[in-house]
Amino acid sequence: FPPPSPQDLQKFFEALTGQQPQGQGQQQQGQAQGTDNSNANNAAGRGGGGGGGGGPGGGMGGGMSTFTTFGAVPVNGKNFYRLLAAGEVVLLFPGGVREAFKRRGEDYQLFWPSKAEFVRMAVRHGATIVPFSAVGAEDGIEILADADDIIKLPFGLGDAAREQSRAMPTARAVDTRVTNDGMGEETFVQPLVVPLTPQRYYFKFGKPVSTAGLYEAGFLDDEEGVATMYAGVKGEVEDGIDWLLRRRADDPFKDTAVRTLYEVATGGKQAPTFNP
Repeated sequence: FPPPSPQDLQKFFEALTGQQPQGQGQQQQGQAQGTDNSNANNAAGRGGGGGGGGGPGGGMGGGMSTFTTFGAVPVNGKNFYRLLAAGEVVLLFPGGVREAFKRRGEDYQLFWPSKAEFVRMAVRHGATIVPFSAVGAEDGIEILADADDIIKLPFGLGDAAREQSRAMPTARAVDTRVTNDGMGEETFVQPLVVPLTPQRYYFKFGKPVSTAGLYEAGFLDDEEGVATMYAGVKGEVEDGIDWLLRRRADDPFKDTAVRTLYEVATGGKQAPTFNP
């Protein structure tokens, strides 16, 4: 398995940063690359995007300042609108906290609302949506007690956790996953986890979805068309996750120990991954 070429790495960088247009080949097939650090499964783009599948168990760490260092802003509709209006590249996790703090047995599942929220916002600003998927994070921990378990704790501990969760700011004034989709309340309760051997992270970028000119053409009045676009983006992310889970078995350096030995022996050269 040869290492990725400079052209492959350039395409990966362009897709990740949005600084260059996607090439035709990338639009057709997406681009996969194994790395040793990452974030989650998403869809992003010039000004817009949506995604999901973040690894469970992540906490707030050093506070909001840690996130703002990397350009993060509080999640709400107003900030989303402002970023898109300014032509910024936005990285969005439609599954929110429910998807980040997963329950046991929910590995790599998406918990997006049925309402096409971010698609409508992207269309309003003519943004390009770039779905992308990632795997690896959810294999690096074992959940001992998830949010449901913690909320059920006796002696008032569960009630305290629930009340603390409800005091946290929310991204949605009305969570349609609860009101429309029959999902449970989104609880900002971090699961109790134990770390496992760090896993390699893999990314796949899907075909970009351009919304240029759709707002002016009245696309937002086409409920079926909006729903179809939304389902297509979500399906692209889910397909990408499935594809990466299958293909990483072909990575000769998937195992952390083998990969570490290779990189030490080669003077720090990144171990190659499977050939997309």
